[in-house]
Amino acid sequence: MLQLPNVFHGKAVQLIHIVAMPLTFFAFMVVYRPFHIEERLMVGPFPFGVHLILMACIVLGTMIIMRSIYYLMRRRVDRISYFFWSIFEMVVTAFFVALYAWLIAKCVEPYFFVLSRALSWVLPVLIYPYVIITLSLFLVAQYRQNQIDEKQESKIRFYDERKNLKLVVAASSILYIAAEENYIKISYLDGQQLNEYMLRRSMKSVEELCAEYGLLRCHRSYYINPMHIKALRKEREGSIVAELDVDTAKDIPVTKRYYEVISDHI
Repeated sequence: MLQLPNVFHGKAVQLIHIVAMPLTFFAFMVVYRPFHIEERLMVGPFPFGVHLILMACIVLGTMIIMRSIYYLMRRRVDRISYFFWSIFEMVVTAFFVALYAWLIAKCVEPYFFVLSRALSWVLPVLIYPYVIITLSLFLVAQYRQNQIDEKQESKIRFYDERKNLKLVVAASSILYIAAEENYIKISYLDGQQLNEYMLRRSMKSVEELCAEYGLLRCHRSYYINPMHIKALRKEREGSIVAELDVDTAKDIPVTKRYYEVISDHI
């Protein structure tokens, strides 16, 4: 499956779609008035501008519904299905816009004739913001991935409570960090060998350091490197564990609070 970058799944991105589509639709229609749209909407007691505002509201409402559905099913969407979903959103939008135009024209023409015309101008107008947003998100995803790769290739330095340097290790070699009373246990690979290092620090004190190098909180007592997660597995009793790509490493517990974040990064 061609995995869709995680940046596509955020709530802020759905909000951008919800706002950008009706605004683009309205602005494009006002400035360019393509496909003789003004003549086709000069019906009923309202002027062209009122009809245009109402249609923009229809686009807004449709996007709220469609993007809410997408957000609920986002984990099942790959790149190919996202392409078809975007087309489907535009078709559904055209369906409701055509329904409005058909009703204000007092149903003189067959609805599907009106729908075919609506598709001819709604899709060309909405395709621009979809393309711009999609390309922008792919660029953002690539930029973030490059930053993560650079960090993973660099060395991470661990200091004790007295600011003494105790361990320097490649970030990519770290499997997980676990809390051990007043210490943290850093599990990392040295070649093919699994090593552990005990450092007198709290989990809270290394929170920013872990975030900087791409280590994620998966449990109140664990940070994990998503690069080494082979699978997330749900046990019979309902608990979730992360299986690592090192045979000698233990499974790491993942709480429901952090499950979504972890699953988005593997």
